Parts: sequence; C-alpha cells; structure tokens
Amino acid sequence: MDKDMRRKICRLIAGLVVSDDDLGPAEEAFLDKMLVKFEVPEDERDTIFPIVDRDEAAATIRALPEEARKTALELLIDATVADGVVAPEERIYLETVAAEMGVSSADLTKRLDAKLGR
Repeated sequence: MDKDMRRKICRLIAGLVVSDDDLGPAEEAFLDKMLVKFEVPEDERDTIFPIVDRDEAAATIRALPEEARKTALELLIDATVADGVVAPEERIYLETVAAEMGVSSADLTKRLDAKLGR
C-alpha cells in the first residue's frame, strides 16, 4: 500500500472517530496507533486533516482498490468500537461507507457485535 493510500485510509478513520464530536482517549489512542502503523511521521500528521465527512468517505472508499477497501472497513470497525460505544453518528458514517462496498447493515451489525463481544 503506497503512502497516498495509507493517508486516505487514515483520513477515513479520523473522520469516523470525530464524527460524534467527541474524541475520547481510547479513540485518540487508536488513531495514534494507526498513524504509527501506517508510517505517518509526527511532522506530517496534519496532512490527515481536514477530516472527511461520511459523503467524502464514501467517495474515497469507492476509489480505493478492493484490498485497500477491505483493510479500511476493518479499521473503521475497529475504530468505531475502540471506546466500547457505537455513537449514532459513528454508525451512520460506518453504514455509509459499508453500503458503498455492498456490505449490508445486518452484516455490519454482526461484525460490530463480534468486536464488542456481544
């Protein structure tokens, strides 16, 4: 995965975790860990912003190659449950992106529940 694609996925994740206007410590830690994993240097982290909204996220996911889409969706699900709460705004963001990939709301719910240990 090239640098540009990694940054696009990071922007998707950042958009999701702030969609409810509440970036909690667990979400911030998840985002920081992801930025390290995707090799975004400290001095370039401002390139992740401005954050994308759900409509921009859908357009971004549509343009990614299949393997990157799968990776992005898994990371979005992980980011959604990072704080143990699925806020309504996070759910809408996630459903918008998942629908763009052909993932049903029922399948998304199953995946979220599994990650939450339900």
